[in-house]
Amino acid sequence: MDSIDPRTFRRILRIEGLIPFTWCAILLGFVVTLWEVGFSGADWNLFVIAVVAALLVHIDAHIWNDIMDLEIDRYEKSRETGRDRPLVYGWATVGEYKQMSAIITVLVVALAAYLTMQRIYIPLLFVIGFFFDYGYNHPRFALGHKPFTEWYIFPWLVVAVTVTVVYAATGIFSLLAFILSLLHGLTVTCFVVSMMRRDAHSDRLGGKCTSSVQYPKLPHSTMYGIITLLVSVLMLYPLARILGNMELAYILVLTTAIIAGINTILGAGIDHLCTRAMYSVFPDFELKAHKLILEQVGASMVHAGAITVILLVFERVL
Repeated sequence: MDSIDPRTFRRILRIEGLIPFTWCAILLGFVVTLWEVGFSGADWNLFVIAVVAALLVHIDAHIWNDIMDLEIDRYEKSRETGRDRPLVYGWATVGEYKQMSAIITVLVVALAAYLTMQRIYIPLLFVIGFFFDYGYNHPRFALGHKPFTEWYIFPWLVVAVTVTVVYAATGIFSLLAFILSLLHGLTVTCFVVSMMRRDAHSDRLGGKCTSSVQYPKLPHSTMYGIITLLVSVLMLYPLARILGNMELAYILVLTTAIIAGINTILGAGIDHLCTRAMYSVFPDFELKAHKLILEQVGASMVHAGAITVILLVFERVL
């Protein structure tokens, strides 16, 4: 792997995806851990080990996504979307990518084995994590090439990470972690649905049948934003029961609803651009759509930060 261009590692890391998904899931896991057992009641060593393992699984997913989408990426307008393509540019080879994946997998298995000595159900959680990794990204399964998988897989990625780190730190399968991470998972997946919407043309040329490819006239980004908004409202009563505080539950749900509303508006803008690009020559389509997607990413990160601050404030008040 000595021949790999150093720029490859920046692309594999992909902080624009790593931060809003896994890092925000970890942030939620941290604040839920404090809520459940307090700082002194948590095993922070196990928490950190689980965090490292979760980040490695996510990075491995990036590796396999690049491998699976190699031919599709040849059609994608990387300059407009700001995404480097190491395999397309020749910065690295598929063989080198697979070597990196093998090293990461061994590390994750070793970390999971250590965690299992303290938390017996850790293997189940990591099997779920690898299912998301390989199921969506590995060429053998290629769920990412099927319609609507981006709709329902990505929210559960956030749930899996948050529940895992909380369980590692506390030994508790937290319902609060489950609900808050699901709300964030839905919120942040809005940008993934929009990304698939933007990439429909290159995906179609590369033979990738996403929901936006199969149903190009549906306003996918708007629809997903509305679904997120509706689910957040439905979570009010369960949250109130778990927290024992209707006011806090209302604030959390209202925060999610506001961010979901923002992502819906931004998603509607992306749907409008996609429709326009279908029926006219629109050279700036990818660039303008990408800017709206980045705004959705930013809104999703604000959501995780706001939820964290709200819980910390109420924890001190209570």
